[in-house]
Amino acid sequence: MPLKRIVLGVWLASLACLVWASGRADAQRTRPQSGDNVPSGRQYTPPYFVFSPDIPKDIVTHDLGAIGTQPFVDNLAWYTFVALNWPAPQALTQRGVPDRQNVVGGVKGGGGEGGGGASMPIGPTVWETYKDTDDIYLNPPVRPKSFDAAESIPQPCLLQARANPAAARRTLTQTAKVSDVLRDFKQAFTMQPLIDQNGEKVWYEIKVNRAYYDYVVNNRFYDSRNQTGTISFPSSSNTTGDTAAIKVKAAWKVLGGPGTKQPDDFRKFYTTQAFVYDPDTKTCSVETVGLVGLHVVMKTAQLPQWAWATFEHVNNAPDQQAGPVAGTQYNFYNPQCTTCPVNTPPSSPTSTTPTQVMRVVPVTSDSVGANSIFQAALKALRPDNVWQNYMLVDAQWSGTRTPLGVPAQPKFLANTTQETYLQQPVVDTGSPHGCINCHGTFAANKDLDFQLFKAYPHSKNLAQQILSGLGRVRPPGRAPRR
Repeated sequence: MPLKRIVLGVWLASLACLVWASGRADAQRTRPQSGDNVPSGRQYTPPYFVFSPDIPKDIVTHDLGAIGTQPFVDNLAWYTFVALNWPAPQALTQRGVPDRQNVVGGVKGGGGEGGGGASMPIGPTVWETYKDTDDIYLNPPVRPKSFDAAESIPQPCLLQARANPAAARRTLTQTAKVSDVLRDFKQAFTMQPLIDQNGEKVWYEIKVNRAYYDYVVNNRFYDSRNQTGTISFPSSSNTTGDTAAIKVKAAWKVLGGPGTKQPDDFRKFYTTQAFVYDPDTKTCSVETVGLVGLHVVMKTAQLPQWAWATFEHVNNAPDQQAGPVAGTQYNFYNPQCTTCPVNTPPSSPTSTTPTQVMRVVPVTSDSVGANSIFQAALKALRPDNVWQNYMLVDAQWSGTRTPLGVPAQPKFLANTTQETYLQQPVVDTGSPHGCINCHGTFAANKDLDFQLFKAYPHSKNLAQQILSGLGRVRPPGRAPRR
């Protein structure tokens, strides 16, 4: 029985009705008949549907007057999250291609090194095979290697890989996980790290898909001197075969094993063995890291200022309004430390004092509704599906290019692992809070893309370049607020 796309429709009228539309225009309702062969990946507790490895082209809407657009943007976000976290083929020859013989979270019984344990899928996932932006924007600015080429690693990590054959296989070949060098732990423009309960820094990486890569390379935007005229990244739609430009920014924590201050349950995280390179000390170490935050940014015809979806591990931090949930072990919050300053950067770059994180803006009811549906569906695929431990915080969007930098909904958006110190829902033209708000303000002439600022040549650091776009130059020794 071939797999069929099924519309995810959940009606909760008035206080009990909310519509969830499928991310595919060709979706159709079907009810499997008794005796039918049940295809892998289908679950039948309503709402029943089939997860797909195909990234949706755009939102599909109906009854906007009753519920508005946000539920459909949330639906797009979740379906995209599922497709991006679909396992890639083990014989990896082409990046960004899913393993259609597998399912999100991995078929039962699948073993391997990635994905949170022996019963989880072997990495990498689709988005992990995307191109690292550090391999696009080179110094001096030359045409980067092909999208499918192996990624570069710093010399200290290369030496470490030679002494660690298992890590070398995962780093230097395309048959296993790629881009294990996680760099730049400083959060966007705060220049301050996030520290977990074990005193370990959180590390970040930024990946882009083939459509993004091709657009930059074909226009030679990897050289800042070519970034003139109109810059408009490709968008996808439900009426064309075009592929959207997609950017993914991931946050990883070094998982605490037995004997650490706060041991982590590895089964609750999507994990990988990673080379972690510290650019300050020029040292490299092999660590087991767990995914704690994921920004997914894609440009579609109906969302011309890009769709900005942000996901987190469910136990990152408690809501500031509701307070911590008894019995929950948080990744970035200690309920026993009642005097710890909340959402405050470390006192020094070398500090190992854990950051006491709380969520300033609660997860919206729309996102809560979407999370309950998708998390239940993921669990129905397999009870130990690691992806049920992640949630959509929210998805920001605008249906028009004007005014640039002003979202339709929500007004503010922050991820506790990626904008820890910038969560406040405040209007500040000099330090706009929120994805579209910030990118539209500081990168308007670059189609809201900060990555283009990384192109050489440039004489100032990235933060100063962005601030200078508004005539603001950061005083020496002072980190910008955004």
